[in-house]
Amino acid sequence: MRRKDTGLLFWGIFLAFSFTVVPSTSTAYSLNLIGRTQFLADSAGCGATPIVGGSDCWGWTAPDGTEYALMGVLEGIAVVNVDSSLQVVDVIPGPQGGDCYYHRDIKTYRNYAYAVGEMTGTNEGLMIIDLQFLPDSVHFVKSVDLGGDPRSHNLTIDTTAGYAYIQNGGRFRVVNLADPENPVQDTFVIVPGLHDLYARNDTVFTAEGSSPYFSFYDLSNKTNPQLIKRVQIPSAGYVHNIWASDIGPYVMTTEETPFKSVKMWDISDTSNIVMVGEYLGANGLAHNTHIQGRFAYISHYTTGIVVVDIADPTNPVEVARYDTYLPNDDPTFDGNWGAYAFTQKGYVYASDFDGVLTVLAFDSLPTGVEEGKNDNFEMLIDHFELHQNTPNPFQSSTTIRYVLSESRDVHLSIYNLLGQEIKRLVDDYQTAGSYEVVWDGEDRVGRPVTSGIYFYRIVADDYENTKRLIFIKKRGKQ
Repeated sequence: MRRKDTGLLFWGIFLAFSFTVVPSTSTAYSLNLIGRTQFLADSAGCGATPIVGGSDCWGWTAPDGTEYALMGVLEGIAVVNVDSSLQVVDVIPGPQGGDCYYHRDIKTYRNYAYAVGEMTGTNEGLMIIDLQFLPDSVHFVKSVDLGGDPRSHNLTIDTTAGYAYIQNGGRFRVVNLADPENPVQDTFVIVPGLHDLYARNDTVFTAEGSSPYFSFYDLSNKTNPQLIKRVQIPSAGYVHNIWASDIGPYVMTTEETPFKSVKMWDISDTSNIVMVGEYLGANGLAHNTHIQGRFAYISHYTTGIVVVDIADPTNPVEVARYDTYLPNDDPTFDGNWGAYAFTQKGYVYASDFDGVLTVLAFDSLPTGVEEGKNDNFEMLIDHFELHQNTPNPFQSSTTIRYVLSESRDVHLSIYNLLGQEIKRLVDDYQTAGSYEVVWDGEDRVGRPVTSGIYFYRIVADDYENTKRLIFIKKRGKQ
């Protein structure tokens, strides 16, 4: 079979993420505590880490907008209702044998959570958890044995394609989620030293651990995966994880080794992939990065969780930090393990080794405006702002809100993943104030669009901003 042109492939993947985002020079950011929940931890410790019990975290937004945090804990997978005073709804038992760190990883697809772990025992393999009955209860569907070693460090889900990619030793499994409760492995891909992976738009990005490489694979044909590029990192540490940018042809990698930087890579030309920027927090030891829009949310061990502005990928800048681990800022395996920021309400979840889940609010405030000074905030408008649509994902309609600090010609449009304009929602001259507009999931001639990722972009003279939204077509709707 003829291989795709890799240059066209990558521009196809990243075209929709290459809209200009104007760096904000007049905004202050902060991570503010909402609450904390302590789960059972093992005081026997693991190596140099004295208390263990917490691992990675993820999140899920219910159709009614309620936010839930999902966390790997000593006993299994915890489900927490964030909007109900961090109520622990349930802990689904998981395997606990053979790994003193209790490595667990969780991702969501539709109304299901999928979890893996590096342990053996109760419910080993791929755990499937049905979240649709929340807030009342959590339904454990089953664990799936995909054959061979049931242990896994990490999984990622391409929610548009409906496929999970699961790390399994020096390979990743390609798992079809067409029937979410009965996943089927299509094939697997050998990746030497594979530690972590991230998938989007039929492309899988891999971090290869003790092998000093990261790689990209074309999975548009699930039965015939193709290596696009394998990149060696000079003087690499442990190549721990990788994530693709939302706003350009870039990826970010972390190396779980003291004083090895978090790196930004320009991958627009697959024949000449180059590092363009670096960042490293106070303790000199980063764990994982997750990117949403212009910000990278990095679990940074003893430093806590940090937010880095990557709008200029050549100059990543830390804009907020919350220290979840107070004893020190040493480059050791303590403190913040996981971070999750893909919520609708601006929550950020941080999970720590010691079994603590911390829920934060990532807030922004234009400098010179005092929060709470006037109950009528619209009277103090001195900035432009495009808000995240709500609900998101949505099935029937979603509302987009924005703020204008002065009168402007305003254009607001919906775009698909190819960067094509699907529908123009606003094309008018508007005075200063707050506005909202509804998109019903239809194109310019009134036809329902297909399920998937779209973008909405506002242009108001010299102000531009773009955000991502997800449309899920109702079952049976044609």
